[in-house]
Amino acid sequence: MNTLSLTHQTRRFSTWLLKGMLCFVACIAALTEAKALTEDELIDGYSHAYNAKGRLSKGDFRLLARFELLQAEWNSTLVPLVRGLRDPNLDPEQWARTARRTLDEMTEIKVKMSVAAAEIEDTNARTLVKDIASIINQILSAWEDVRFAVMNGDDAGYRRSGMRAQQLAQSKAEIAGPIIRRLREKFGSSVVDGAIERALQEMLRKAGLR
Repeated sequence: MNTLSLTHQTRRFSTWLLKGMLCFVACIAALTEAKALTEDELIDGYSHAYNAKGRLSKGDFRLLARFELLQAEWNSTLVPLVRGLRDPNLDPEQWARTARRTLDEMTEIKVKMSVAAAEIEDTNARTLVKDIASIINQILSAWEDVRFAVMNGDDAGYRRSGMRAQQLAQSKAEIAGPIIRRLREKFGSSVVDGAIERALQEMLRKAGLR
């Protein structure tokens, strides 16, 4: 596998992957920064966004906040993998060694997300968050496959894993869509979309895709 073909494939699937994950990049923190909101206002908004059976308890809301912040941490940890694949000065063996450490860190974060998801008491919110956590687990698996393909010079395997990552990112975006729509209903489209767009542009910049 040469660096040129690897870089070309990475540009496409990594952009999709980052966009899919950024649907939930610390929305609570971004919304609070964009607009002065009290915890009670955020709880009302998130009760609606996550289609809760009733008003979320403070405990459930804070678990959702923890889940979102862990996703932001997971995404930030992922960025060097994307950037490294596109670095012509980094050979596949070097990238694979670095990726192993990064994937181990992502696994630890993923476990924390799963714990937070399992502790949410509202069944509707818990189901949504557990579905997201499941897709994140599959995205991690896809990156393990990417690493294996790079390490073994398997161009076909690399493309196959990249396509799987794209599909998983799209699946995550499909879950995110209705949640984001309901956040817009509560907080306004300009506030929500602005927060997400700023997070997306910053993540793409860090990954070297802008």
